[in-house]
Amino acid sequence: MDALGRLVRVVLLAGLLLGLAACEQQEKAVREDIPAARATKAQADVQAIAGAVGTYRASCGSLPESLEALTTQTTVSGAPCGPVLGSIPTPPTGWSAYVYTRQSETAFTVTSTSGARTVSAP
Repeated sequence: MDALGRLVRVVLLAGLLLGLAACEQQEKAVREDIPAARATKAQADVQAIAGAVGTYRASCGSLPESLEALTTQTTVSGAPCGPVLGSIPTPPTGWSAYVYTRQSETAFTVTSTSGARTVSAP
């Protein structure tokens, strides 16, 4: 075999190995990085919603009855109250809609789930 033929085979083999390495990186992104980014967005969203619930309580004097109350203006004792959010964030792909649970006059949670993973606030 001549030197040029060997060089061509070495270059082709190196290109194939680089291509396989790139495929492995893409597979890792799909398997690990994208789900982690979605979980981070879901956690940030529930924290933002929980913050808006706190703002609503401070402005309106009580916890909202629902998440929708955060996006509408109401009147409390003759004074306008809200909205404290422009819209409820859309959960990332694969995550459930955000759920607001009012547990008492002062306690609440905001949650979302994806498979076995749940994020919540406060």
